[in-house]
Amino acid sequence: MWVTQFYNVRVYYGRGVLDSLRDLEMKEPIVVTTGSLLNSSLLREVTSRVDNPLVIRGPSQHTPKAELEVLSKIKGRNVISLGGGSIIDAVKISSPAFHVSVPTTLSGAEHTAVAGYTDDGIKKTVRTRPPDVVILDPLSLTGTPERLVVTTAFRALDHAVEASYSTKSSPFTDALSAKGYEYLVNCLVKWDLELCQVGTWLASLSFMYGGRGLSHVFGYVYGPAFNIPHGVTSCISLIEAVKFNGGAPKLGNVVETLEKILEKYRIKESLSKYTTLEGALTHAKKLSEMTNASENPRKMSVEEAKEFIETVYD
Repeated sequence: MWVTQFYNVRVYYGRGVLDSLRDLEMKEPIVVTTGSLLNSSLLREVTSRVDNPLVIRGPSQHTPKAELEVLSKIKGRNVISLGGGSIIDAVKISSPAFHVSVPTTLSGAEHTAVAGYTDDGIKKTVRTRPPDVVILDPLSLTGTPERLVVTTAFRALDHAVEASYSTKSSPFTDALSAKGYEYLVNCLVKWDLELCQVGTWLASLSFMYGGRGLSHVFGYVYGPAFNIPHGVTSCISLIEAVKFNGGAPKLGNVVETLEKILEKYRIKESLSKYTTLEGALTHAKKLSEMTNASENPRKMSVEEAKEFIETVYD
């Protein structure tokens, strides 16, 4: 038996749906965004569609707990999160009010009822409610650097692939992960941003209902520890995680497909770019413990964790 809980979220998707902000008739909303978007044309596109907005800069990468204080003023106010996963998660944690999310990456945080933040270098997650409204307009990705789009798309692929072999997988999550994976692969072949957004949506739902695996856990451990973007951690770990778990048979030859994507966009990442091997190995026990507490199909000993770290280090 499986049980699936749905959330009351309205998703606008397709070209031109940014205009739906006008239909929401938000008065004096707070727009929480990243430093890189403060003077952007996209921010102007968003603020021109709402009444008398207040723009504030949100927390940085990995949502440090200390930086969540900046959002204390948003409580009780309608909020628009404009940015990637760190901004969206910060608003999900900080605001019980009406929340509209306009994602500018493919991290997928806008589709889940959990949020992550960093406390003393450790990634932690809390249950939240998802945004009330999500707006997936390809326009919101056009100003995002190609590398960031691709690496966060790889993070979305991480969600789909690991959901496919999760210990909590079901016919429902299998359908979400398979179609999300298909859309994401096709979007990266054709550079179809609309397809990327829908693929991310499906993959994120497969992750929310199917749970996380080794590659996702790797990102939770090594992202905050060495300030590695989560999309990049998936580029480092996902292929080797699939190998460790004996493949992803429900999705076909995943390893070859993922390798071709990284080669196409010339994104070859390794852990050695961010830390020493000695530094990386200090987290082997944590990687093992968190993997064994996840929905990964195979348990991982500390020795196996060390071998995995050595593999992705080179």
